Amino acid sequence: MQDETREQIHTRLLGDEAVRASLSLRAYEIYEQRGCAPGCELEDWLHAENEMLPPLIEEELQRGAESQAASDEAQAKKPATAENKPAKKAARLFKRNKPASEQGA
Repeated sequence: MQDETREQIHTRLLGDEAVRASLSLRAYEIYEQRGCAPGCELEDWLHAENEMLPPLIEEELQRGAESQAASDEAQAKKPATAENKPAKKAARLFKRNKPASEQGA
């Protein structure tokens, strides 16, 4: 799995309908706190993003790091197989493809 950057996570979160709904609600709360004065919708939205997205991004980064660590650990515990030992696999295949008269030698 490819590691996501903060910017990629930010973009993905903004594409999530539930996150956008939460941001919209928070931006409206900020609007109300400002006394419902019009003309600052973008600033309210960006304020909501700056409050809400950094903790979500950190959570996603942490989750990704934990997932990668678990994957690395599982890979380290994985028993050696023929796939992991291409030289031995190649040797077996080579021996198997020899004519019967040469296999005993």
